[in-house]
Amino acid sequence: MINYDDEKLAICLCEDCPTYLKPLFPKRDGVFCAVGKVKEISYKKGCLCKMCPLYSDYGLRGSFFCIEGPAD
Repeated sequence: MINYDDEKLAICLCEDCPTYLKPLFPKRDGVFCAVGKVKEISYKKGCLCKMCPLYSDYGLRGSFFCIEGPAD
């Protein structure tokens, strides 16, 4: 399991992801592998989870954490 903090947010790729459109969800920062899904997102336009440094650093599995929920 991964915990949310400012250090992880600084290297998180969520902000650049084609599925997560920050202007539409300005109160959500990212690190969805830790905090889980954004209920307003219901479409998949691509995923950067597996390219994120947090993914390999924490041995995460899966993708689309902003839709599917946090990593185990």
